[in-house]
Amino acid sequence: MNERIEKIINNSQAVIFYWQAKEGWPVEFVSKNIDRFGYCYTDFTSGRVRYVDIIHPDDVERVMDEVVNYTQRGMSDFRQVYRIFDGQGAVRWIDDRTTIERNKNGAAEYYLGTIIDITELKAAEHYNTLLGSVVSQSSAEIYVFDRISLKFTYLNAIALESCGITMQTALTLTPLDVKPEMSLAEFEQLIAPLSRKSSPVNRVCFETLQKRADGSFYPADISVKLLEIDGQLQYVSVVRDISDIKALQYEREQQHAYVQRMLDGLSNEVMVIRPDYSLEWMNQATRLQMQSEWIADSENPKCYEVSHHRSTPCDGVDHPCPLKEVLKTKQEVTVIHNHSDSHDGVDHYVNLVVKPMFDEQGEISSVVESAHNITSLIQLQDQLREQAEKMSYQASHDSVTGLPNRRLFYDRLDESIKRNERLSAQMAVVFIDIDKFKSINDTLGHQAGDEVLIAVSDRLGVCLRASDTIARLGGDEFTLIIEGIADKKGLTTVLDKIMLAFDEPVETDAGTVGVSLSIGVSVYPQDARDRKTLVRYADMALYDVKINGRKGFKFFDEMTH
Repeated sequence: MNERIEKIINNSQAVIFYWQAKEGWPVEFVSKNIDRFGYCYTDFTSGRVRYVDIIHPDDVERVMDEVVNYTQRGMSDFRQVYRIFDGQGAVRWIDDRTTIERNKNGAAEYYLGTIIDITELKAAEHYNTLLGSVVSQSSAEIYVFDRISLKFTYLNAIALESCGITMQTALTLTPLDVKPEMSLAEFEQLIAPLSRKSSPVNRVCFETLQKRADGSFYPADISVKLLEIDGQLQYVSVVRDISDIKALQYEREQQHAYVQRMLDGLSNEVMVIRPDYSLEWMNQATRLQMQSEWIADSENPKCYEVSHHRSTPCDGVDHPCPLKEVLKTKQEVTVIHNHSDSHDGVDHYVNLVVKPMFDEQGEISSVVESAHNITSLIQLQDQLREQAEKMSYQASHDSVTGLPNRRLFYDRLDESIKRNERLSAQMAVVFIDIDKFKSINDTLGHQAGDEVLIAVSDRLGVCLRASDTIARLGGDEFTLIIEGIADKKGLTTVLDKIMLAFDEPVETDAGTVGVSLSIGVSVYPQDARDRKTLVRYADMALYDVKINGRKGFKFFDEMTH
């Protein structure tokens, strides 16, 4: 049993350290799964690497001071969150739960610590902090109060809602009015380190129970800082509801006396699975997912019955079976499962890390599977990608017609010039104005004008091939890039087709509108070989049409210069 427990420990996501309470924290034991951080356990037990050396230099002083403080205060266990460097030099955030072992005189002799990688969680917290700084409403309760009188000067919306008061009422109150169980002396002692003359701290953090306006209580993480606001020093308190975090921590904090209880306290689902899919062991989080109607044999449940509520092993793109891959490669495997929720219609993503456990003959006796919900991370990535695609489209397309805008038109014209130069081929640049478009806007309104622009876009599209480009430069200006020109006769045929397309008037909600076009054309390479000149010549030809009565087209080489 001890050997089995040791295997489970060494394959879990929680790494266990056993330190001496001496300078430098000499390590006597570390679980072998320290390799998740890129180290070998002998790096520490041999003294080649000291644990204090892998702590981030910006955190090491705080971490050591906190350990000394917790030890001197006679605490039996404590929690720390800080950064370390892994074996490749990358920064990892960890959640460190430490128990202090003392001798009969109460002096600390050893520290028993359990560290868990929370890098993804910290990244998500950082993102939420940035997001909160640019919106008027924060997800955390924010209280600002005067340094001398302690009266509130500001509460954000969620804080006002939690307290059940208005801003007008809030400005007459102090933190002690919304938390009456704390005395003035206790509160002043709590925040005193922020303003002391010798070595003031940057912020004070503590956890407490907060009371809502409806009388319910919730655990909160409170951070208080002293900041200059509106030219005077004020206290800023940020209160975060940590109900979910505390619920997960509750089980984990039961672990220290016995390894089994420690594993039961993990928030992630952990299973030890035999090659035939039967479960050798599961933690409490996994047991909570069990639904009896899916278990064919309660004495021998299968992994897919317990975690996926199905009667056959996982398969397919959305649910690849990691057990099969581990049995095949005899190596650790990571896969992502996509679970569709029929209730909310949302995809839920779970990251599965599966590591083999070998028997004395070197054969796989079972695997340890740890599941981590990464739905929020995937959703964030999808949102950012969609936002980037939308912004890219908006930056290159006209908002009224959906056609390429000036920027994209010039990009495509540059590409067309290069392509036709390489192929020794011809292409045309066509500038189009809608005749008397301002009169349409003035008489029928801008909505009708937009309908005309869309109709022009649609009719031009019918006249051209998919390989050609239609763009709107702004106002009533349209441009075309017509590829694969054999001769001027063929191009004239296309232009005649365009003119003919506007024999029929355009129907708008404001009435029927007759539309005609003025068109100027320059041809590559006869007229010019560079973008700037081709555009200028097409525009000059267009202008010549407009000053000579509109409604028609002209080639640049037909102008009398």
